[in-house]
Amino acid sequence: MKIKIFILSLGIIIVFSLIKYVFWSSAAADTVMGISHNIACPCECPMVLEDCHMSCGMEWKDMIGKRLMAGANKDEIEGYFFKRFGKESMLTPLQRIRGKWYQITRGGYPISDIALFIALILVWSGVLHLIIIGVLDYLEKGKIKT
Repeated sequence: MKIKIFILSLGIIIVFSLIKYVFWSSAAADTVMGISHNIACPCECPMVLEDCHMSCGMEWKDMIGKRLMAGANKDEIEGYFFKRFGKESMLTPLQRIRGKWYQITRGGYPISDIALFIALILVWSGVLHLIIIGVLDYLEKGKIKT
């Protein structure tokens, strides 16, 4: 039973981590990285603009930075990209998943980052496991008394 609960905890933490990594930007919305999280890379690769370090991606990031310095907000900048470059500049959820997967599988992370990620996943899974076990024990003790 406890192994099943730990596996459930591990699954919950992994799913939450992946959803957060793929769909939530780690940068504030009014920054270049926050805005580029929602825009496709203009290169021929499937990456998200925030992860791109090629010259074509850097040009678009510079455009975002210039518009931010001119006082534009996130919606105005995304609207500008949509009007100027069309719907290809905007990411769909599937494109975002493919872009993040491409970044991970092409060796975009050092081994130390991957090891730290795995360690954190295991720690948080253990914490969630202990919480679930505690709640189940508490509920079980309540049933015995009644």
